[in-house]
Amino acid sequence: MNYKTKTSSTILGFASVAIAIILFNGCKLATKDKDATVTGDPKESLVEAKESLDEARKDYVLKYEAFKLESDNKIAENEKIIAELKAKAKMDGDAAKQEFEKELAALEQKNQSLKEKMSYYKDEGSKEWESFKVEFDRDMDNLGKALKDLTKNNTD
Repeated sequence: MNYKTKTSSTILGFASVAIAIILFNGCKLATKDKDATVTGDPKESLVEAKESLDEARKDYVLKYEAFKLESDNKIAENEKIIAELKAKAKMDGDAAKQEFEKELAALEQKNQSLKEKMSYYKDEGSKEWESFKVEFDRDMDNLGKALKDLTKNNTD
């Protein structure tokens, strides 16, 4: 091999290595930039996550308070209906009155139980809240239907 060929080969080798290094580093930079846009600054991500959690918590508390107020109103309405039915039952003087009063006492106890259940509810997370809410609504609806049926049966 002559001197020119050796030098050309050496230069070509160095150029190849340099190109490979540039390409490799370029790929690393592109990946780094891509990752930076996806993940961002970890401190910013943490702040955003905390803000999101705070917002979700506020939303949950507002929904809980609205549900509690609505439930308290339904319970108060049930108490009013029960009181009216009791007053009417006292005016009636037949044997059916005892059965009516027994059914009414059972419904009054269910209403009181729902009132206590709502007042003693403790925050155990959104999954438990949804379960509690579904069960509470079902029980409240059943009580409302039973009161309507009792009122209907008593007026017939």
